[in-house]
Amino acid sequence: MVERLGPTPFGHFTEKVQRTNAAADGIRRTYIRCLKWKNAAFDRHAETARKGGVWRYRELASSHEPFITMPDKLAEALLELASS
Repeated sequence: MVERLGPTPFGHFTEKVQRTNAAADGIRRTYIRCLKWKNAAFDRHAETARKGGVWRYRELASSHEPFITMPDKLAEALLELASS
């Protein structure tokens, strides 16, 4: 996996996501907070998700890349979310 890693494109940090399909507003959203990645900004987003009625909130005791460090737990969480 490491040999395939590359830098994150700068636009990822500077360009807003633009939705063009109004139906996307009806899709349930979930914030999954990876607890072993200390980040104040992510903590703020997690708190917003926890308090708001729009977002569901889940936690994983993983790093920022749970698809690498905890793929089974991430898959379980995603399957549970998809079925609810």
